[in-house]
Amino acid sequence: MSKILLVGINSQYVHTNISVRYLKKFIEANTNLKPEIYETNINNQLINIIKDIYELEPEIVVFSTYIWNKEYVFDIIKELKKILPNVKIAAGGPEVSYEWENIMKENENLDYIFTGEGEKILLNFFTKEIEEVKGVVYRKNNKIMYNGVEELITDLDIIPFPYDDSELQEYTKIFYYESSRGCPFNCSYCMSSIDKTVRYYSIERTKKDLKRFIDSPIRLLKFVDRTFNLKKERYLEIWKFLLENYRKGITFHFEINANIFDDETLDFLEQIPKGYFQFEIGVQTIDPDAMKSIGRVNILDKLEYNVKRINKNIHLHLDLIAGLPYDTYEKFKKSFNYVYNLKPEMIQLGFLKLLKGTKMYDEIDKYNYKYFSKPPYEVFSNNFMSFADIIKLKNLEQVLDFYYNSEFFEKSVEWIIKNYYKSDSFSFFEDISNYYKELGYLKINHKTISIFNYLYDFFSYKNFENKDIFVEYLKYDYLKIGKPGVYPLWLEDKKDGELYDTLIKNKNYRTVREGHKNSEFCSFNWNVLEDIEEKVYIFFDYRDNSCDIIKNVD
Repeated sequence: MSKILLVGINSQYVHTNISVRYLKKFIEANTNLKPEIYETNINNQLINIIKDIYELEPEIVVFSTYIWNKEYVFDIIKELKKILPNVKIAAGGPEVSYEWENIMKENENLDYIFTGEGEKILLNFFTKEIEEVKGVVYRKNNKIMYNGVEELITDLDIIPFPYDDSELQEYTKIFYYESSRGCPFNCSYCMSSIDKTVRYYSIERTKKDLKRFIDSPIRLLKFVDRTFNLKKERYLEIWKFLLENYRKGITFHFEINANIFDDETLDFLEQIPKGYFQFEIGVQTIDPDAMKSIGRVNILDKLEYNVKRINKNIHLHLDLIAGLPYDTYEKFKKSFNYVYNLKPEMIQLGFLKLLKGTKMYDEIDKYNYKYFSKPPYEVFSNNFMSFADIIKLKNLEQVLDFYYNSEFFEKSVEWIIKNYYKSDSFSFFEDISNYYKELGYLKINHKTISIFNYLYDFFSYKNFENKDIFVEYLKYDYLKIGKPGVYPLWLEDKKDGELYDTLIKNKNYRTVREGHKNSEFCSFNWNVLEDIEEKVYIFFDYRDNSCDIIKNVD
């Protein structure tokens, strides 16, 4: 088994598979073996992947198997055995670590399954007799064999840094990193709740690794620690190190529990340069019964206070999950409005997935769950939400991406919600998703100008008053996102060309022509920046995405 191929099939081209890299580095550090990595994504055609693997001439192929690639992986395995019948094929990862006996029975072309944490298991597999290796499922005399669970690695520092220096030059990719493994919380829907033992890489090792990322040209590093801010002394030391070694152009993404920040931490976070940190916060629900059923605790007043303090300079993603026990459609609406009012940059509206190995998977009958039997195992319905409710939220999720997560509609959507929905943001998104559905817009892709035009049409369809004011806000949003290639019919402008050219000259453009290419200048009959009736001009400078307001216009 000298030719080992580790296969990572990602959900998107920009992603990197950290698991196969850890396995490769760990085996190389402890043996003379030199595994190869083959990395691709689910958008690649199966025949191309099979061709690539064949040409690499492996003796054993190990697939990293996750919710997004499971079916893809097993399709490849089935076809691969036809052309490489003597090659041994193995799979590891969360999608095969549970109910492994059934998986082996249903997939006769699969020779091995590695269950649990892979480094030690794979190392032992290549250096010991199969009967001595824990954590591996295999076939012997037409029987499926398993030697028990392998113990977790306690000293994570023995695992080498996963990336080569050459890989860190690929700055268009998203890189992943872990400074710990495990999670102490008991969220019943989450795979991480299975491993309650939290283990850490040493601070010294973590700083050394992070410096390599900072010294490279990469733009986004996502920590995969399930809850990064568990130990205050530790996470503050890491964050202080990152601040001391600040590099413009790189963002560090952390999954955090915002309930447990204190004022010292909040004071520190106010020093972080804008765009340097990005937080993902799992709110999931604000309903007490739903929270209790999944083992979560949200202290809503404290969560709101903490989020509002850090959202000035920290890019925030707040998560909600639809389909939780006791969470009805009306209750979900309250959770949505709570999160919306916190004004994060992104609201991630997810849908419960029933994952094998989790406590929630064992409660399917208790809550009468119906769910998709194939990955991603999303919920169809339960005792509290019908499939019709789920579909409505799916539609809402789509327009939420258009009119909130895109960050294109900073002024116009907020003005509509404030004036015509009494700050009930959910009802606005519900209404416009119904409008999209009626016109068949949910089933097609849209250019940016079309999404703006549909909002204008929606406003007319609802017969809201003060359309002339609304158009001013919509005009501002459209011009704010970048130099328009096309101007909508509703975007009226009485431009003062002489004043425009004067402003361009004062903005240090090399030529007036360059200024016209990289800016926009527009008249407004309503001061949208101060929300008052006043005629103004606004100069949009696309070099730094800034805008200046010019008042006292005749």
